[in-house]
Order: sequence, then structure tokens, then C-alpha cells
Amino acid sequence: MVHLNDLTVTVIGAGNMGGAVARAIRKAGVGAERLVLLNSSEESTAKAARGIGAASAFEKYGSDATLASAVADSHVIVLGFKPYHLQAMAPKIAPHVQEGALIVSLLAGASLETLSEAFNGHTALVRAMPNTPIAVGKGVVGLMPGEQTSESERELARALFAQSSTVVDIPEHQVHGVIGAAGSAPAYFFLIAEVMIDEAVAQGFTRAVATDLVVGTMVGSASVLHETGEAPTSARYAVTSPGGATAQAIAALEEGGIRALMARGMRAAAETSRKMEER
Repeated sequence: MVHLNDLTVTVIGAGNMGGAVARAIRKAGVGAERLVLLNSSEESTAKAARGIGAASAFEKYGSDATLASAVADSHVIVLGFKPYHLQAMAPKIAPHVQEGALIVSLLAGASLETLSEAFNGHTALVRAMPNTPIAVGKGVVGLMPGEQTSESERELARALFAQSSTVVDIPEHQVHGVIGAAGSAPAYFFLIAEVMIDEAVAQGFTRAVATDLVVGTMVGSASVLHETGEAPTSARYAVTSPGGATAQAIAALEEGGIRALMARGMRAAAETSRKMEER
């Protein structure tokens, strides 16, 4: 059993994704004074801390050697800054990491090997690839622990996300598939919702009513799959009467190549992720 209320967690880079992860960690049970945020400026850090209900590293440790002090005091360090800042940030962080501290990286494109080298061979490493719905407690996160990461450290990483997401342990070589299937996927659904709302407006609904119809249906449909475990194919068959309106709609979508388009989009996301890691 992991007791998160006993741990100090520092999130370095609490922007869009780092901030969403900080909210998840807060929800998991880390106390407000033990969840420390550190952004590039004192002002942005204070704003994030107020919004999330956490502590500002600048307020907690002062403005001198803030990063070093926060890292040295942490049981868990979450890397939420932009991946291209790793080369500059790692030398400032690495000397101050406690021997038993867990480093959780949100950095797309930074492999476990790259992270190990950047942090002087530190072994307690976990890559985490969450998607944005984690901010509202409905996310998905793929966890990739290092080979030398202990089971207790893996359990700790899972506990940080478990209250706000579906946690999936994956081998690192599948990380690019996670980007295509989950990391980028909220944008696919947002696009589909956008198209459906626009068409409903074209058919005479106000945008507010159209939004309620479409978004409510998407939430309910996802809940059916999530709560019943029913396969998407059988769930679709259940609402598709032969020759009916739904059958005609599905036929039109199939004729338009929806399967090939969705697969093409997922492959494009995965391939872009792969190229980022090869740089």
C-alpha cells in the first residue's frame, strides 16, 4: 500500500500537461503543502499553485537555489517541461536528486536510455504518457518503467495516476502506438464533435442545443463501452436496425472511408512520435 500523503512531490513544469498531472497527483492524495510546483517564473508558479491547490517552490524555498532545494527535498520528481529543455535542465536537477527518489518523465521523445544518461545513471525512472482528459479525472496514461525500477517504485508511479486515469503498463517500444491511440486521440474526438455540432446547426438547431446533443451522446456512448465492457462492434449492432437511419448513416461513413482515415491519422501520430525520438 502506497501512502502518498507521506511523500513530497515536485512537478517541474506545471503547464498544460504538467498541470493536469499535478491535479491528478493532488487527487491521488498528496497534500497541498507536499505537492510543490516549479515553473520558469515566480508569477506563473504562483498562479498554477493557486489553481491546483499546491505549493509554490518559490514561496516554500525562497528565490535562491529554488530548483536545487525543491529537488533535494522530493521523493518524486515529475518532469513536465518541454522535451527540448532536457539538455539544459538535467545538469541543474541531477546533482540534487535523492538516491531513492522516483523520476517520472512526461517528456515525449526522451527515451529511458536518454533519461538515464541525463541523470547520471539514476535507476528509479518511469516514463508516463498521459492524455489531457486526466485533468478532469478521465484520462489514460501509459507507464513505461526502466528495467532497474523496482516493483515498489512502479507501484508508486501507478498510484500517482490511478485516481484520475486508466493506467496501462506498456513496454517502451510501444510508446509511439500509445501516442496514436491515446495521447493524440482526444483531438480526434474533439474534431468529430466539432463536425457533428456544425452539421446539427446546419439542420436548424442552435449551437447550444447541438452541443448538448452531441457531447451528451459522446459521453453516454463512451460510458456504455467503459462500464459494460461490451465490444464496440456489438454495441453498434445493437443500435443499427436493418435498413434504418443508423444503418444508412454507417453506410455513408464507410463509403467515405472512415476506417482508413482514422487508421491513417493514428499512424501519422505514431510516426511523428517516432521521428521525435530519433532526433
